[in-house]
Amino acid sequence: MTSTSASHLADIAQEVIAGCEAKLKNLTFVTTKVDIVGSASESGKTVNIGYDEKMLEQVRPLLEEISSMNAFCAWMREAVKAKDKELKRVANQTFEEWCTDKGIELPSKPKYPEETKEADIISLLNIKERNRYFQLEAVAATIGKYIHPGGAFSAAREELQNKMVKPYSTDGNGKDTLIYAHTPSVNPQKVEDVFFELQKWHRQNERELNRMKFAIKKQAEKKTLEDIQQFKQALEQEKQRHMQLFTQYKEWQLEERERISRLKIVVPEALQDTYERLNKLEE
Repeated sequence: MTSTSASHLADIAQEVIAGCEAKLKNLTFVTTKVDIVGSASESGKTVNIGYDEKMLEQVRPLLEEISSMNAFCAWMREAVKAKDKELKRVANQTFEEWCTDKGIELPSKPKYPEETKEADIISLLNIKERNRYFQLEAVAATIGKYIHPGGAFSAAREELQNKMVKPYSTDGNGKDTLIYAHTPSVNPQKVEDVFFELQKWHRQNERELNRMKFAIKKQAEKKTLEDIQQFKQALEQEKQRHMQLFTQYKEWQLEERERISRLKIVVPEALQDTYERLNKLEE
């Protein structure tokens, strides 16, 4: 039977129980009369009539009826409660729990990509290109250290130029004065030639290094953009998959609730007579 029918028959059973209990409520086996002292005999009034044998014989049937009705109500209450419990279980089951029960692995959110650094691109260069890059960096650092202002070669060149303008210098005073005569130890033009040759080498090296750095920077930017685009695509795919699974979950909830709602309550053989009596009372 349906839950509605079960509840309706249980209500009728409660009415039957109430009627039986009413008969047993004032159960007594004593008939009581009241009279006034000095009144004529047989003038007393009966205030309570005790159960006679015929009524006494009804006690057990009444209790049996109450018991069977209570048993019927208990079974129906548990059956309705079981259906309600199943309906609540379906309603309260979370999307994540449903996925676990179905053995479905939820798509994980893609991680936002880290920015590709120039060092990352350098590490991907082949041996020849990577070695050339490190060579150019080494040359740039080494030459620059010597020919830039403050560098050893630059300082020595500047000193040579100054001493050529002032070939003599003194130190001290009076008769203790020391006079220094400065003469080039190498042809000054040779120094200039070497200096400008180093400058030219440095500029050529810098141009090639800067070209490589520019290309590496562009590759790093391109890789970062590609990673971000792939991230967006993966995020959209994850979103679509999540929505698809969630739709299946809601459809399952609806179908499962309908299935449980259609389930009939089975009347045990032991309660069949009670069920038939209640059905007749309903008619």
